[in-house]
Amino acid sequence: ATRQLAVFRDAEVVVSAYPLAVLVSYVGGKAVKVVDLAPAGVSPQGLRLRPGQADLVRSAPLVIDVGDGYQPGIEAAVRSSARRHVTLLPALTTTARPYEFWLDPALMGRAAALVARALGAADSGQRTQFENGSQDFQAVVGSIESDLESTFTNCSRQVFVTADGAFGRLAASYDLNDVAVDITGVEKAAAVVTRGSLPDVFSEVGVAPGPIQKVAQVAGVGVKSLDPMEIAPSPNGPPPLGYFGVMEEDLTALEVPLACDTSGNL
Repeated sequence: ATRQLAVFRDAEVVVSAYPLAVLVSYVGGKAVKVVDLAPAGVSPQGLRLRPGQADLVRSAPLVIDVGDGYQPGIEAAVRSSARRHVTLLPALTTTARPYEFWLDPALMGRAAALVARALGAADSGQRTQFENGSQDFQAVVGSIESDLESTFTNCSRQVFVTADGAFGRLAASYDLNDVAVDITGVEKAAAVVTRGSLPDVFSEVGVAPGPIQKVAQVAGVGVKSLDPMEIAPSPNGPPPLGYFGVMEEDLTALEVPLACDTSGNL
């Protein structure tokens, strides 16, 4: 039993993207040390192992990656050398694109349960703690879902324009439409803004701002920011908001441009 209790104390749970680091840290709490293979400020999509990380993957008691072709190099390394690993996305859904799933609170709640089981399998002595962490995280996502539902059920506008459409799945869940400038192009996106009398368009953290700024310039509107939570913030910056904080900030950013009436929620 003593050996089991020490599994995560001097070793790391390795994850392949920042949203997974947030999730595992919440579920595992102080019982785990989480190492993100993706450097701060760098998109994890298509990430390859850096020198020294192959040894980290081989030695870690647990490796958790996104899967579904999001990081082919890492996925291949994990399959061939990790002692124990969990690939989350294929175990959760076949309909979400990798960068959409952590913006879906329901999927993240289910992911928390998978993470708790994986942590418990690697360190059975702390299984109860991991299960409690999962339940706490699911309570958080339940609160987020409630806020999304109460805000997005009565909006005068159903369309918003973003840099790359990462919020498409979330939008569709509430009969909204995320129009991505990287798919539609600047002119068509600007026409959507003008036709819908949209007051703002949305840049996204980690996405080149040029095209969405051009849309704003053509349409004569402002630019607000959304955080798709894909990229780890700088350790030298403000303390991270956490999953709840980021999702609530994104919700607040969308509420006014979509002209959502939340007066009935007071």
